[in-house]
Amino acid sequence: MPDPTPSDLGLTRRNIIAAGTIGAAGLAATAIGTPARANTQEPPDPATGRANPRGRFAGKVVLVTGATSGIGKATAYEFAREGARVFFCGRRTELGQRNQQEIRDFGGDATYMRADVSSERDVRAFVDACVRRHGRIDIAFNNAGIESPKAAPLHEQTLADFERVWRTNTAGVFVSMKYEIPHMLRQRGGIIVNTASISAEVGFATISPYNSSKHGVASLTKVAALEYAERNIRVNALAPGAVDTPMLRRAAEAFGVTYEQIAQDYPIKRIVEPVEMARVVMWLASDDATAVIGTDIDASGGFLTG
Repeated sequence: MPDPTPSDLGLTRRNIIAAGTIGAAGLAATAIGTPARANTQEPPDPATGRANPRGRFAGKVVLVTGATSGIGKATAYEFAREGARVFFCGRRTELGQRNQQEIRDFGGDATYMRADVSSERDVRAFVDACVRRHGRIDIAFNNAGIESPKAAPLHEQTLADFERVWRTNTAGVFVSMKYEIPHMLRQRGGIIVNTASISAEVGFATISPYNSSKHGVASLTKVAALEYAERNIRVNALAPGAVDTPMLRRAAEAFGVTYEQIAQDYPIKRIVEPVEMARVVMWLASDDATAVIGTDIDASGGFLTG
Protein backbone atom coordinates (compact mmCIF):
# COMPACT_ATOMS: atom_id res chain seq x y z
CA MET A 1 0.00 0.00 0.00
CA PRO A 2 1.48 3.39 -0.94
CA ASP A 3 2.24 5.90 1.76
CA PRO A 4 -0.65 8.30 2.43
CA THR A 5 -0.44 11.71 0.84
CA PRO A 6 -1.11 14.95 2.77
CA SER A 7 -4.60 15.05 1.26
CA ASP A 8 -5.25 11.47 2.43
CA LEU A 9 -4.53 12.64 5.95
CA GLY A 10 -6.95 15.52 5.65
CA LEU A 11 -4.12 18.02 5.36
CA THR A 12 -5.33 21.09 3.58
CA ARG A 13 -2.76 23.73 2.74
CA ARG A 14 -4.07 25.64 5.75
CA ASN A 15 -3.36 22.66 8.02
CA ILE A 16 0.08 22.17 6.52
CA ILE A 17 0.84 25.74 7.41
CA ALA A 18 -0.20 25.04 10.97
CA ALA A 19 1.49 21.68 11.30
CA GLY A 20 4.78 22.69 9.85
CA THR A 21 5.17 26.40 9.89
CA ILE A 22 3.39 27.26 13.05
CA GLY A 23 3.90 23.95 14.65
CA ALA A 24 7.48 24.58 13.82
CA ALA A 25 7.10 28.30 14.25
CA GLY A 26 8.77 29.14 11.03
CA LEU A 27 9.19 28.86 7.16
CA ALA A 28 11.55 30.63 4.89
CA ALA A 29 10.18 33.52 2.96
CA THR A 30 12.48 35.09 0.53
CA ALA A 31 10.86 37.50 -1.90
CA ILE A 32 7.35 36.23 -2.48
CA GLY A 33 6.78 38.41 -5.47
CA THR A 34 3.32 39.58 -4.45
CA PRO A 35 2.99 43.36 -4.76
CA ALA A 36 2.28 45.27 -1.57
CA ARG A 37 -1.39 45.94 -0.88
CA ALA A 38 -2.72 49.19 0.44
CA ASN A 39 -3.36 47.72 3.87
CA THR A 40 -0.27 45.52 4.08
CA GLN A 41 3.17 46.69 5.07
CA GLU A 42 6.23 45.40 3.32
CA PRO A 43 8.38 43.14 5.52
CA PRO A 44 10.63 45.36 7.64
CA ASP A 45 14.37 45.25 7.30
CA PRO A 46 16.25 44.03 10.37
CA ALA A 47 18.02 46.75 12.29
CA THR A 48 21.64 47.39 11.39
CA GLY A 49 24.45 49.47 12.81
CA ARG A 50 25.75 49.74 16.34
CA ALA A 51 23.73 48.93 19.43
CA ASN A 52 22.31 51.97 21.20
CA PRO A 53 23.36 51.90 24.87
CA ARG A 54 20.65 54.47 25.57
CA GLY A 55 17.95 52.63 23.65
CA ARG A 56 14.41 51.79 24.76
CA PHE A 57 15.59 48.90 26.93
CA ALA A 58 18.83 50.38 28.20
CA GLY A 59 20.03 48.53 31.26
CA LYS A 60 17.18 46.00 31.24
CA VAL A 61 18.07 42.35 31.72
CA VAL A 62 16.32 40.19 29.14
CA LEU A 63 16.30 36.40 29.37
CA VAL A 64 15.44 34.48 26.17
CA THR A 65 15.03 30.73 25.72
CA GLY A 66 15.40 29.06 22.34
CA ALA A 67 17.45 31.88 20.82
CA THR A 68 19.91 30.05 18.60
CA SER A 69 17.70 30.66 15.53
CA GLY A 70 14.37 31.96 14.34
CA ILE A 71 12.15 34.16 16.50
CA GLY A 72 14.32 33.80 19.59
CA LYS A 73 17.46 34.84 17.76
CA ALA A 74 15.79 37.86 16.17
CA THR A 75 14.38 38.93 19.53
CA ALA A 76 17.74 38.63 21.28
CA TYR A 77 19.34 40.77 18.57
CA GLU A 78 16.62 43.43 18.67
CA PHE A 79 16.68 43.78 22.45
CA ALA A 80 20.48 44.01 22.39
CA ARG A 81 20.34 46.77 19.77
CA GLU A 82 18.06 48.70 22.11
CA GLY A 83 20.51 48.59 24.99
CA ALA A 84 19.32 45.50 26.88
CA ARG A 85 21.64 43.01 28.53
CA VAL A 86 20.56 39.75 26.90
CA PHE A 87 21.07 36.34 28.47
CA PHE A 88 19.94 33.56 26.15
CA CYS A 89 19.98 29.81 25.74
CA GLY A 90 19.47 27.06 23.20
CA ARG A 91 20.60 23.50 22.63
CA ARG A 92 22.97 24.19 19.72
CA THR A 93 26.20 25.46 21.23
CA GLU A 94 27.91 26.47 17.99
CA LEU A 95 24.97 28.63 16.89
CA GLY A 96 24.59 30.10 20.35
CA GLN A 97 28.22 31.13 20.55
CA ARG A 98 28.05 32.58 17.03
CA ASN A 99 24.99 34.65 17.92
CA GLN A 100 26.66 35.86 21.09
CA GLN A 101 29.69 37.02 19.13
CA GLU A 102 27.61 38.73 16.44
CA ILE A 103 25.68 40.69 19.07
CA ARG A 104 28.91 41.72 20.77
CA ASP A 105 30.39 42.70 17.41
CA PHE A 106 27.68 45.34 16.90
CA GLY A 107 28.16 46.62 20.45
CA GLY A 108 25.43 44.68 22.20
CA ASP A 109 25.59 42.91 25.54
CA ALA A 110 24.79 39.21 25.18
CA THR A 111 25.69 36.00 26.95
CA TYR A 112 24.89 32.52 25.66
CA MET A 113 24.50 29.48 27.89
CA ARG A 114 23.61 26.05 26.63
CA ALA A 115 20.34 24.83 28.13
CA ASP A 116 17.51 22.53 27.06
CA VAL A 117 14.13 23.66 28.42
CA SER A 118 12.90 20.06 28.51
CA SER A 119 15.28 19.64 31.47
CA GLU A 120 14.20 21.29 34.72
CA ARG A 121 17.78 21.17 35.93
CA ASP A 122 18.98 23.04 32.83
CA VAL A 123 16.29 25.70 33.19
CA ARG A 124 17.00 26.32 36.85
CA ALA A 125 20.73 26.58 36.18
CA PHE A 126 20.12 28.94 33.27
CA VAL A 127 17.84 31.28 35.23
CA ASP A 128 20.13 31.26 38.26
CA ALA A 129 23.17 31.99 36.08
CA CYS A 130 21.40 35.01 34.58
CA VAL A 131 20.69 36.40 38.04
CA ARG A 132 24.24 35.74 39.21
CA ARG A 133 25.60 37.62 36.23
CA HIS A 134 23.17 40.53 36.10
CA GLY A 135 21.47 40.58 39.48
CA ARG A 136 17.90 40.44 38.16
CA ILE A 137 15.54 39.48 35.32
CA ASP A 138 13.42 42.34 34.02
CA ILE A 139 11.98 40.59 30.96
CA ALA A 140 11.72 36.88 30.18
CA PHE A 141 10.84 35.64 26.70
CA ASN A 142 10.06 31.92 26.98
CA ASN A 143 10.29 31.01 23.34
CA ALA A 144 11.86 27.56 22.98
CA GLY A 145 9.70 25.05 21.15
CA ILE A 146 9.64 22.14 18.74
CA GLU A 147 7.23 20.87 16.10
CA SER A 148 5.28 17.62 16.01
CA PRO A 149 7.57 14.83 14.78
CA LYS A 150 5.00 13.72 12.21
CA ALA A 151 1.61 14.64 10.77
CA ALA A 152 -0.87 11.87 11.52
CA PRO A 153 -4.33 11.32 13.00
CA LEU A 154 -4.44 11.19 16.79
CA HIS A 155 -4.74 7.40 16.97
CA GLU A 156 -1.52 7.06 14.97
CA GLN A 157 0.47 9.42 17.18
CA THR A 158 2.71 7.88 19.83
CA LEU A 159 2.70 8.75 23.49
CA ALA A 160 6.48 9.17 23.31
CA ASP A 161 6.17 11.86 20.60
CA PHE A 162 3.30 13.53 22.47
CA GLU A 163 5.31 13.67 25.69
CA ARG A 164 8.43 14.92 23.89
CA VAL A 165 6.56 17.87 22.37
CA TRP A 166 4.78 18.68 25.61
CA ARG A 167 7.98 18.47 27.65
CA THR A 168 9.61 21.16 25.54
CA ASN A 169 6.70 23.36 24.50
CA THR A 170 4.50 23.32 27.60
CA ALA A 171 6.51 21.98 30.53
CA GLY A 172 9.41 24.09 29.24
CA VAL A 173 7.32 27.22 29.64
CA PHE A 174 6.05 26.04 33.02
CA VAL A 175 9.50 25.43 34.52
CA SER A 176 10.85 28.63 32.97
CA MET A 177 8.17 30.68 34.72
CA LYS A 178 8.53 28.58 37.88
CA TYR A 179 12.16 29.72 38.26
CA GLU A 180 11.84 33.23 36.78
CA ILE A 181 8.90 34.37 38.90
CA PRO A 182 10.55 34.08 42.34
CA HIS A 183 13.28 36.48 41.20
CA MET A 184 10.66 38.88 39.84
CA LEU A 185 8.73 38.70 43.11
CA ARG A 186 11.88 39.62 45.04
CA GLN A 187 12.57 42.57 42.77
CA ARG A 188 8.88 43.55 42.90
CA GLY A 189 8.09 43.28 39.24
CA GLY A 190 8.85 41.86 35.84
CA ILE A 191 7.48 41.01 32.42
CA ILE A 192 7.04 37.57 30.85
CA VAL A 193 6.16 36.75 27.25
CA ASN A 194 5.59 33.13 26.22
CA THR A 195 5.59 31.87 22.65
CA ALA A 196 2.27 30.18 21.94
CA SER A 197 0.91 29.94 18.39
CA ILE A 198 -2.22 30.42 16.37
CA SER A 199 -2.53 26.69 17.14
CA ALA A 200 -3.34 27.81 20.68
CA GLU A 201 -6.52 29.43 19.37
CA VAL A 202 -7.83 26.90 16.83
CA GLY A 203 -7.50 23.20 16.12
CA PHE A 204 -5.46 21.76 13.27
CA ALA A 205 -5.84 18.16 12.20
CA THR A 206 -2.89 15.73 12.32
CA ILE A 207 -0.68 17.66 14.77
CA SER A 208 -2.32 16.83 18.09
CA PRO A 209 0.95 16.88 20.10
CA TYR A 210 1.89 20.36 18.92
CA ASN A 211 -1.62 21.80 18.81
CA SER A 212 -2.44 20.70 22.35
CA SER A 213 0.95 21.83 23.66
CA LYS A 214 0.33 25.38 22.47
CA HIS A 215 -3.15 25.42 23.99
CA GLY A 216 -1.31 24.53 27.18
CA VAL A 217 1.02 27.51 26.79
CA ALA A 218 -1.93 29.87 26.33
CA SER A 219 -3.62 28.43 29.42
CA LEU A 220 -0.47 28.69 31.56
CA THR A 221 -0.11 32.29 30.42
CA LYS A 222 -3.61 33.19 31.55
CA VAL A 223 -3.20 31.45 34.90
CA ALA A 224 0.15 33.12 35.62
CA ALA A 225 -1.24 36.50 34.54
CA LEU A 226 -4.09 36.16 37.05
CA GLU A 227 -1.87 34.95 39.86
CA TYR A 228 0.79 37.65 39.61
CA ALA A 229 -0.84 40.76 38.15
CA GLU A 230 -1.22 42.31 41.61
CA ARG A 231 2.44 41.58 42.28
CA ASN A 232 3.49 43.73 39.32
CA ILE A 233 4.39 40.81 37.05
CA ARG A 234 2.77 41.10 33.65
CA VAL A 235 2.40 37.87 31.64
CA ASN A 236 1.30 37.56 28.00
CA ALA A 237 1.79 35.22 25.05
CA LEU A 238 2.68 35.64 21.40
CA ALA A 239 0.74 33.77 18.69
CA PRO A 240 2.86 33.52 15.53
CA GLY A 241 1.64 32.01 12.30
CA ALA A 242 3.90 31.26 9.34
CA VAL A 243 7.25 32.87 10.15
CA ASP A 244 10.44 32.71 8.11
CA THR A 245 12.46 30.32 10.29
CA PRO A 246 14.29 27.02 9.78
CA MET A 247 11.33 25.08 11.13
CA LEU A 248 9.05 26.42 8.44
CA ARG A 249 11.61 25.62 5.78
CA ARG A 250 11.65 22.02 6.92
CA ALA A 251 7.86 21.89 6.88
CA ALA A 252 7.56 23.43 3.43
CA GLU A 253 10.07 20.97 2.02
CA ALA A 254 8.44 18.00 3.73
CA PHE A 255 4.97 18.84 2.40
CA GLY A 256 6.08 20.12 -0.99
CA VAL A 257 4.47 23.54 -0.67
CA THR A 258 5.86 26.90 -1.68
CA TYR A 259 5.94 30.12 0.27
CA GLU A 260 3.57 31.61 -2.27
CA GLN A 261 1.02 28.88 -1.57
CA ILE A 262 1.33 29.26 2.17
CA ALA A 263 1.00 33.03 1.96
CA GLN A 264 -2.39 32.75 0.27
CA ASP A 265 -3.97 31.68 3.56
CA TYR A 266 -2.91 34.91 5.26
CA PRO A 267 -4.66 38.25 4.66
CA ILE A 268 -1.31 40.01 4.21
CA LYS A 269 -0.38 37.50 1.46
CA ARG A 270 3.18 37.08 2.63
CA ILE A 271 5.22 35.20 5.21
CA VAL A 272 6.01 37.13 8.37
CA GLU A 273 9.64 37.84 9.22
CA PRO A 274 11.21 36.92 12.60
CA VAL A 275 12.03 40.57 13.27
CA GLU A 276 8.30 41.32 13.21
CA MET A 277 7.76 38.82 16.01
CA ALA A 278 10.65 40.37 17.92
CA ARG A 279 9.03 43.79 17.72
CA VAL A 280 5.71 42.47 19.02
CA VAL A 281 7.57 40.92 21.97
CA MET A 282 9.32 44.23 22.58
CA TRP A 283 6.00 46.07 22.53
CA LEU A 284 4.53 43.61 25.04
CA ALA A 285 7.62 44.17 27.20
CA SER A 286 7.38 47.95 26.99
CA ASP A 287 5.54 50.53 29.06
CA ASP A 288 3.19 50.97 26.08
CA ALA A 289 1.50 47.65 26.95
CA THR A 290 0.93 48.05 30.69
CA ALA A 291 -2.80 47.28 30.38
CA VAL A 292 -2.24 44.12 28.33
CA ILE A 293 -2.37 41.12 30.66
CA GLY A 294 -3.01 37.43 30.03
CA THR A 295 -3.50 37.71 26.28
CA ASP A 296 -2.31 35.58 23.36
CA ILE A 297 -1.50 38.25 20.79
CA ASP A 298 -2.32 37.27 17.18
CA ALA A 299 0.84 38.25 15.32
CA SER A 300 0.17 36.04 12.31
CA GLY A 301 -0.72 38.63 9.72
CA GLY A 302 -4.45 38.14 10.15
CA PHE A 303 -4.77 34.35 10.05
CA LEU A 304 -7.17 34.22 12.99
CA THR A 305 -9.48 36.89 11.66
CA GLY A 306 -10.72 34.82 8.74
